[in-house]
Amino acid sequence: MNPVLAQGLEALGLADRPGLAAGLAAYQAEVEAWNQRLGLVSLKGADDLVIKHVLDSLAPWSVLEGFGFTTMADLGSGAGFPGIPLALVFPKAQTVLVERMERRAGFLEIALEALGRRDVEVLQRTFEEVKLKFDLVTFRAFTPLEPKIVKKMLRLLNPGGRIAAYKGRREVIDDELAGLSALAVRTEVLPLTVPFLEEERHLVVLSV
Repeated sequence: MNPVLAQGLEALGLADRPGLAAGLAAYQAEVEAWNQRLGLVSLKGADDLVIKHVLDSLAPWSVLEGFGFTTMADLGSGAGFPGIPLALVFPKAQTVLVERMERRAGFLEIALEALGRRDVEVLQRTFEEVKLKFDLVTFRAFTPLEPKIVKKMLRLLNPGGRIAAYKGRREVIDDELAGLSALAVRTEVLPLTVPFLEEERHLVVLSV
């Protein structure tokens, strides 16, 4: 296994999760195999995929676990971040990956097949077209927290559900949250530590 992945899982307290390391390694292999052809993620350094995507996706796992969710949607899933790593950490949760682009939705199907995760559903559509409701809605590098967008996302939540948005710098987050003042929404900004990543990362949790 990639030593950076192994050390990262150890740092996050996930090293002892049965099958997780093997699943993530298999998923990493699928992304690497298809990335050049499909342009799934931008990679500059040798460990960018593991650090900036896999470990970043996993960084808030303990916070999310505390929500006690049983259904989850990953909006604008792209290459499957954070949805697939989270599905591997929370195998009992019903997970739906929402991706409007055909080629990326096709990749998600391929990756899930390779992982033996036929229980994870891929919906090739915009999130506005989704009619289901979930306990947890996640997204990462998908869209700013604009009032119109957030309002539409809130419609996807079950009672007591939460939106968990992966975000970067606090000043940008504060600017985005200021625009949500007219919405009746509770906000929480949690700093995240991503192993080997020096960039500022936060999880923004929204609920009603």
